[in-house]
Amino acid sequence: MSSNAVEAVEAVVADAVTELPPATPAAYYEYLYCKDGPNYSPDAFWAMLKDWNGVIDALDAQPTAAFGYSPRGWENENFDKLWVMRWADKAAMEAGWAAYVANDSQSKVDAMHPGVLSCGAVPNTDRFGWTAYVPRDMPDGFDPTNSPYYLTNEICAFNEGKSADDMRRVIRYQFLPELDVSAAANPDSTYWFRVEAADFVSNPHMKIDTNWVNFWQTAEEGEASAKTFETSEAGKAIRAALYEVSTCQPIRAWDGWLLRAPAAAAAE
Repeated sequence: MSSNAVEAVEAVVADAVTELPPATPAAYYEYLYCKDGPNYSPDAFWAMLKDWNGVIDALDAQPTAAFGYSPRGWENENFDKLWVMRWADKAAMEAGWAAYVANDSQSKVDAMHPGVLSCGAVPNTDRFGWTAYVPRDMPDGFDPTNSPYYLTNEICAFNEGKSADDMRRVIRYQFLPELDVSAAANPDSTYWFRVEAADFVSNPHMKIDTNWVNFWQTAEEGEASAKTFETSEAGKAIRAALYEVSTCQPIRAWDGWLLRAPAAAAAE
């Protein structure tokens, strides 16, 4: 480990006694596994989406936004894409699903668009909830309506004896200051990030605690930005500190699409 990385880890340990301010969730997210049906096509999907939004519009309890994430350059046997629901909080999610089921909403959508797309609805199986935190505001240059945008994610599990507070210290005392320096040097950057805490029972063979999601407007910007960070001394030091806290799965790249954005909640 480099001297910078050692110093970074030591700084996090030294800050362990520092009292952290309360963490305030930004929203509650759900990731639904989706499989393309025999009648799937881009045109069929967008037609289905229009009617799905119409069904949601009629409900008293609604998600604040919805997004589609498609794997970029890789595959997963469990899904072809993810349907991502953004709710104000967990209570709003529970009310929304209750209204959706009471209205027989999925059957209505399936009847109008049979065989287009099948998405999960079973918690802990093909539908997973996360409490989301956004430590920095989304920059003005990032526009989710300009789809597809680019994102990456990294799923992690806390190492023995480590917790969310340890991760927060790395973010607060190392990552955010470096992000401020980067933003000052690159004022046109569209980068922002979201950290999510798992709100489901993970597989005993694959413990999951957090999901770190990075966003950029384009893949070109995102790939270049990520490479610059990963190869910089500051980036290496932050990585070392984060990996002292958690063990992580490989970073995955996605194309993101805005699927639903009410006027009052047009942002992720």
